[in-house]
Amino acid sequence: MHLDAQKPDALPFVDTSIARQLLARMTITHEERGISVISGPWGIGKTTAIDAFARDHEFECLVIKVEPGAHKRGATYGDVMKRVVEALRGLRDLPAGTQISNSTWTLRQMIYTHLTELFDYPRYYESGSAPAFTFIFDEAQYLSREAIEALRFWNDSDRGTTPFPVGLIFVGNNEFALAESLGGESVISGAVRSRLLFEVPLTYAHVSDADLATFAQSRGVIEKSAIEAFLTYFSKPRIARDLRQAERKLSSCRRRAGEGPISADIINSVLHPDRI
Repeated sequence: MHLDAQKPDALPFVDTSIARQLLARMTITHEERGISVISGPWGIGKTTAIDAFARDHEFECLVIKVEPGAHKRGATYGDVMKRVVEALRGLRDLPAGTQISNSTWTLRQMIYTHLTELFDYPRYYESGSAPAFTFIFDEAQYLSREAIEALRFWNDSDRGTTPFPVGLIFVGNNEFALAESLGGESVISGAVRSRLLFEVPLTYAHVSDADLATFAQSRGVIEKSAIEAFLTYFSKPRIARDLRQAERKLSSCRRRAGEGPISADIINSVLHPDRI
């Protein structure tokens, strides 16, 4: 299943410093079959970096977007296993089939079988090597502590739910790594944290002026004065350096510019409508 086929209208990837940092750490985590945690607010490019990594590692990784669970504690291990089975079927272009079992044991067998067949694992086993495969959990703040604790065993070298150790990357909002369960415990247990290859906490402060300028240029802002006006707006203390919000503002600028260039006047008219 090709990522580009899923997002035909995807905008160009922007090579920001955050994107480079995340891609570098995801790549090392993948190669080392490690575990990493990435946290940060919305709009700084986390999902964009995930998509870029998935494009570069097709059939070597699987992105699972976690949805809020029915319980306050977050998505359970069983919920996650079902989503993984569905995603593995999609990766292998298999039909969705009947309703997935609620049995943890059955789900374990299905995941084990899918990965074994995907990589022709017996051949790898005979050669003494193991394939590199990584599960990326986007919106990981919706995972329960129980689910994260159970998933860490997928990274073990001895036989478990997976036929070989897999990489695990948890990507969540800026409170994810600090969040507590209902029992007052961190959602990331000490056992999981001790295994982390990388823990990357990000904030809007990590979005630099150079990142904003590169982003604006990728969206058609060429004139120097227009870029300066754009940077001035996002340099204000109360304005979050949210690239998703910046995208919306620049879309308005493009519509106003029509066939012409995006000028500083257009930038200011969109960013400061109260001045009109």
